[in-house]
Amino acid sequence: MPAEPTHMTDPLVVDGLVDFLAGNPVFVGLLVALLLFVFFGYLLVRRTLLGLSEGYDEARRR
Repeated sequence: MPAEPTHMTDPLVVDGLVDFLAGNPVFVGLLVALLLFVFFGYLLVRRTLLGLSEGYDEARRR
């Protein structure tokens, strides 16, 4: 009976991914930049909406 294939935990898949990332530093840099952009964009929007909500609450109290 053949063993069932494991998709993402297969060592060959992980090795192939590591080899791809190690061989493409420009892609890795773009990926990191994109992730940082999304993360800081999220923080910016969150801060803006929380400040807006706080301003509305403060105006309502006056």
